[in-house]
Amino acid sequence: MAAQLLKTLLKQQISILKKRKENRGFTILELLVATLIATMVIVVLLNMVVDLLQTDRREYARNETQREMQMALDYMVNDIREAAYVYDNIELNDVRTFLKLPTGFTPILAFWKPETFSDQTLNPLGNCSQFGTDAVKRPECDQLIVRRRAFSLVVYLQKQNDSNDQRDGWKGISRITRYQLNKYTQNGITNLDKTTGYVDPQENTVTFASWPRIASSDSSNPRGGSVATGAGQGLAVGADQVLVDFVDFPTTNRTDNLTPPQTPVCPGTNYSRIPTDSTFNSPSFMVCVSTNNTFNSGADSSNTNQDVLIFLRGNPTGKAGVKIAPLLAVKTQAVARGVVNKQPQ
Repeated sequence: MAAQLLKTLLKQQISILKKRKENRGFTILELLVATLIATMVIVVLLNMVVDLLQTDRREYARNETQREMQMALDYMVNDIREAAYVYDNIELNDVRTFLKLPTGFTPILAFWKPETFSDQTLNPLGNCSQFGTDAVKRPECDQLIVRRRAFSLVVYLQKQNDSNDQRDGWKGISRITRYQLNKYTQNGITNLDKTTGYVDPQENTVTFASWPRIASSDSSNPRGGSVATGAGQGLAVGADQVLVDFVDFPTTNRTDNLTPPQTPVCPGTNYSRIPTDSTFNSPSFMVCVSTNNTFNSGADSSNTNQDVLIFLRGNPTGKAGVKIAPLLAVKTQAVARGVVNKQPQ
């Protein structure tokens, strides 16, 4: 009886020991394999998350750059709608020699527009009595009080960003700036002090098309007149401000080794392309100016308004470390609404 009891107790003890052995957990090899599998799963998931974030960032950069290009176009269109005269390529090549443009800046679009003066700005002139009988300033002051405006020359330029520009915060490939030459200095309207090199395009036989030269009567050389007094006093000094950054390469010499996009085409022979291939052979900022009513076409007046087509291509390279292909060019058209030298039908 005692032997049977002892045998039963031993069996129970052996059974308990076996169960304990079975519940001791994973072996080291099993733990290593499980860790390796878990690591691989985590790495794959992290890569997916990183790819999604990078894709989202690239798309955001593309959309943001495209939006900036459209905003820049809208700004230029609103500017051109106020223009009295827009220069074609031949005229612009001559005009640029009289402007003190920063080094490396290429003029693409240039036009004259009226700048209206507010009552607050004109108040210091009073009734112009301070100019007495001055044969120049007294009539000028009287006219300014009546007209309440003066013409300013606006030029849009393109600049490829270099290392100095990068340090100044311009991270794109190129940028567009807006240069404006006003008639009067910032604080000079009280004394009618003109900006250095400014010549009024409606005085002393100077016209918009011939500026800053006296209009020539020779139709074969419309800009062959002598330089008007004032322009010879020094290069016209205007102020420039950046309109938009992250504009694409303007030439086929690309550092990203991508195939240059197709160059936009002007709609016909009555349009002047700016810039030409000799300046930028793969322009990312280009305009087509109608020439059937410009001075170079032999017209000193017209019954039609100039229209301008503008092409602008952005490139988000450099934005948040993104390196991708350039965007498609956005295009718009604007009509100058100026009525100077217009003959109504």
